[in-house]
Amino acid sequence: MNVRLIPSLEKDPLLVARCKQPAGQWALLAVFTLLLAVFGREWLAVAAFLALTTAFPHHRRRVLSAAGMLIAIALPNWLDLPFLDHVAAQEGLAHLPRFLIRLIVAAVFVLLAGLAALAFRFPRRLAARRPVLATILCFCALVVAVSTAPLTGWSRVAAWISVLAIARMLWFFCYTLTDRDSRNHRDSVPLQAGLWRPAWMANTGSGTPFAKGAAYLRKIEAQNADELAITQLKGLKLLLWALILQMGLIGYHLVIYRKLGIPEYEAAFGRSVAGHPFAWYWNCLSLVAVFLSNLLQASIWGHQIVACARMAGFRALRNTYRPLESRSLAEFWNRFYFYFKELLVDMFFYPTYLRYFKKHARLRMAAATMMAACAGNAIFHFLRDISLVAELGWWRAIASFQTYLFYTFVLGASISISQLRAQRKVDPSHSWLRRRLVPVLCVSAFYCFVHIFDDTNRTYGLREHFIFVGRLFGL
Repeated sequence: MNVRLIPSLEKDPLLVARCKQPAGQWALLAVFTLLLAVFGREWLAVAAFLALTTAFPHHRRRVLSAAGMLIAIALPNWLDLPFLDHVAAQEGLAHLPRFLIRLIVAAVFVLLAGLAALAFRFPRRLAARRPVLATILCFCALVVAVSTAPLTGWSRVAAWISVLAIARMLWFFCYTLTDRDSRNHRDSVPLQAGLWRPAWMANTGSGTPFAKGAAYLRKIEAQNADELAITQLKGLKLLLWALILQMGLIGYHLVIYRKLGIPEYEAAFGRSVAGHPFAWYWNCLSLVAVFLSNLLQASIWGHQIVACARMAGFRALRNTYRPLESRSLAEFWNRFYFYFKELLVDMFFYPTYLRYFKKHARLRMAAATMMAACAGNAIFHFLRDISLVAELGWWRAIASFQTYLFYTFVLGASISISQLRAQRKVDPSHSWLRRRLVPVLCVSAFYCFVHIFDDTNRTYGLREHFIFVGRLFGL
């Protein structure tokens, strides 16, 4: 007997037929909005955007672009506002007016739109042919200029607002530049500008492009009433799953940390650094507990974003989908954080794979994998936290990044080795345990262990992390 917590709503012909009608669409949106309100932040703005896509389905892309820009400008919570307030306080400014942030964010949209138009107009220039490299180098040059220039007062605050706004739009903008080859179906720059902060990402400051860019959205947009109704029902189901997982996460924390008394990972790590560690088995349990908790949190967060994209009429894939069923390191990465993996593949893996080591198949695959999982991963997270350059300076910001750099190197090398091993044929005579269960356990154990070094907080150095590794074995 197949028992489902949430029935397959999209497979019910009667329900699909009703959701194709205007009354059914608005009823579906009302239920979706009530669920979205449970998660809180910025739900009203997202609901208003979804209402517009429901009222004007034939102008969905225009609504998406306009709503994305308007929400990003009106609600700039996706920026690091505490850091900007700190910069203002350093300059002796008592209060940072939000209208200034909104004005500068609007100016950044205009600036990036102008740069994108130039790239489309001159596609043979080096910057247009190597858009990701050119964008990263230009952004780093901007940060160097802002961090070293003798700026004071409002000029310094305005400069760092611009830097943070560009940093959060950077990879969305790269997807626009890589869309330059779609000459027959490419969207105009104004239509793409709203995708630099999509409306369904209003409640998050993440720089990972969910649903990628305009080229991908053109492929996954619902083309008729049947596709739209099925996509929206799947969106409702996904939001229900997010709510169920949210309740499960609350219960998980109550049982693990309160009932069973397993120490939280941060507390266990802090005790290790202080020289008063927990027993080795408590350290191991705290690591396993935080690993599973992170899986649940990633699922909840990603499900909310993808559900809103589906409700808007785009058949977006899940960001997290059964990661504990992965039988290889690369498969886990794909199942755990799909859109981040897609970003690294599109921006780093394919450019390397298509250009270098064409006569050496294994070296070609390994180099492309290292470029994505190691170099691209590190670049993404360093630029994401670029505000630390203002607080620590360039040298200290880079030096404090050592732990995550080590993590990306281990991850990239391990995935490369895993891909080479995956080319071997599986012996069908092996038992189910050896063919299915053992690989799943090994992959989960690897990611659980390497989570120790998956640390972008820069509070502790690499040495403290290796010491904690020793604590796991009673050293």
